[in-house]
Amino acid sequence: MNKLILIIITIFSISCKSQTNIVDKVNVCNSHPFNTTDGSLYKKDISNLYGPFLGTWKWTSGNREMTLVLLKQTKHHYNMSGNDNFYADRMIGYYIYKENGNVIIDTSNEDLTKDYGLTVNFNILCDGNISTAFFEDPPKKKTYNVLLKKISTTQMKFTASMDENSIILPKNGTVIIPGGTSFPPEMIFTKQ
Repeated sequence: MNKLILIIITIFSISCKSQTNIVDKVNVCNSHPFNTTDGSLYKKDISNLYGPFLGTWKWTSGNREMTLVLLKQTKHHYNMSGNDNFYADRMIGYYIYKENGNVIIDTSNEDLTKDYGLTVNFNILCDGNISTAFFEDPPKKKTYNVLLKKISTTQMKFTASMDENSIILPKNGTVIIPGGTSFPPEMIFTKQ
């Protein structure tokens, strides 16, 4: 009998330790502070806010075109930067920008398993919008704040803007800030 009680207590203790704190990404801001260092937190896209944005999107205007591919990674384990040890659903991807048929930017070979530093990595804001502060423009050495808004089931609006942290600084040498953007800051994409 004592062995049975000991086994039950052991199983109960292990199951309590391994519980995951699942929080809807849209409610993260409205909830209490979470422990992001012990591996128990999972910021899940329960409301499926990423769903309508997933897939291949294309924008064309004259001789310019941009293809944006958005993918959802479910339960990505953040375990790289300092004390990070948590899970989250995230929307990542890549883009290809062309002018006159020539590829100007192609980020399709990027390692999409990295925790941070991705060229295309969107998040769900507290108000439910889909946004990123780090949409990279490699030729111009800049990052943009980008907001995605659904217009219809087949179209979305892409709006990019710069802020004081938009310049990617070199590790050494002179900072030269290229003017303009490689692609238009406002585009209407159509789902392919």
